[in-house]
Amino acid sequence: MPASARPILNRRQALSRLAVGGAVVTLGFGLRPVRAASPSPARLRLAFWGVGGRGRANVYNLADHQAVAFADVDDVRAAEIYEKFPGVPRYRDHRVLLDRHAHEIDGIVISTPDHWHLDMGLAAIRAGKHVYLEKPLAPTIWECRELRKAAAASGVITQFGAQGHSFEALQVLREWVDAGVVGAIHAVYLWTDRMRPHDYVAADEPLPGQAVPSTFDWEQWLGPRRSRPYHPGYAPSRWRNWWDFGAGAVTDIGVHMFDVLQSTFDLGVPDSVTAEGSPPKALTAPEWARVVWRFPARAGRGPLAVTWLGGFDGGGGVKPDTVPGLSRELVQRTDSGMAFVGTEGTLFIPDMRASSRPRIYPEAREREVLASPPPRTRPRLKGGHWQDWTDAVLAGRPASAPLAYGAEVTETVLLGALALRSRKEVRWLPEAMRCVDNPAADAWVTPANRPGWTPGA
Repeated sequence: MPASARPILNRRQALSRLAVGGAVVTLGFGLRPVRAASPSPARLRLAFWGVGGRGRANVYNLADHQAVAFADVDDVRAAEIYEKFPGVPRYRDHRVLLDRHAHEIDGIVISTPDHWHLDMGLAAIRAGKHVYLEKPLAPTIWECRELRKAAAASGVITQFGAQGHSFEALQVLREWVDAGVVGAIHAVYLWTDRMRPHDYVAADEPLPGQAVPSTFDWEQWLGPRRSRPYHPGYAPSRWRNWWDFGAGAVTDIGVHMFDVLQSTFDLGVPDSVTAEGSPPKALTAPEWARVVWRFPARAGRGPLAVTWLGGFDGGGGVKPDTVPGLSRELVQRTDSGMAFVGTEGTLFIPDMRASSRPRIYPEAREREVLASPPPRTRPRLKGGHWQDWTDAVLAGRPASAPLAYGAEVTETVLLGALALRSRKEVRWLPEAMRCVDNPAADAWVTPANRPGWTPGA
């Protein structure tokens, strides 16, 4: 059968074939990984799990390498990639793809909703495949820790899909902060227009069931989360603010922003995280939120207060009332922004990533800095974030943002989600993996909505 004619299998067919045919990889906890397949000198053989949405961009950015097979539960969102790459086999269940093509694959690119990241990440790592895994790493801290442990024990090359980590402007920002171009930075303000109103769902109860489109495998999409009737308010594109599947804009966009902060300030564990937002709902993240992380002093910097604002309060996007050094008009016209407030000025980037060099306010100080810029001390990456990963695989070296780094960034942001859900201060004990005097937040450190899963399993 030609590759383009191979069937897309549904979940029941996939499980049946795995049961009778014998899988190359057995899913489960406690298995040891096997050695990764040896890549060719210049071209990797890749499988893609999720090719609609964010996965589409990942396929295109890795098009210089060989696409071995695709897996996606949504024929409509995957249609563009299927049309562009008609000869690549396609599946609905990633496990069947791995069963059939494990011997042909060097690496796996995972671009699915967050609630699948742990299971897919473990399957890929335990099969000995190099992994590119989209951000945020997972929707709970426990899942982040499990991925981190598995990656560390495996020896495969991993990359956390925060693309801004490879931007040159991020290195410029770090150089300027280290050089003290605006003095000692003591406060950071972050804001974003996510979640936008048309993407937002508010719910205290599950949504009423609707007919599942024939082009969509709802049960396979649910995967490791408890079954419920299909509704388009969950999938394919409105899942991010459901606590079961994502963790709201604070993780979706916050991870990009905290990637910048971690790379610049080596944050460590915050002393305290507090939050407020629109009236809480049982099952969904709030429509708008304000979260504050307070980090203690570390070598090279003093205490740091980080304030994040996101969403809409009915009157427009929620943004800081004032940011020292910036005009109110500049803040209000910027959909997403990052401001680093120092004792002698403010660094400003009008984006959720360090996509351009920082602006300096007051402008007179910027003119001074540009006339005699700080020395270039940080290495620049060749190519983009995807090339950094493929180059790392081909060279047998770590990538710039391995899953260990992704777990650290995502965990810090998830502390904000815990404060937001519990509406109580979070003081985090990382070794014990629990909060001080906040049992409600502790209950959400682990994914309670995994069927058959119990704490410690």
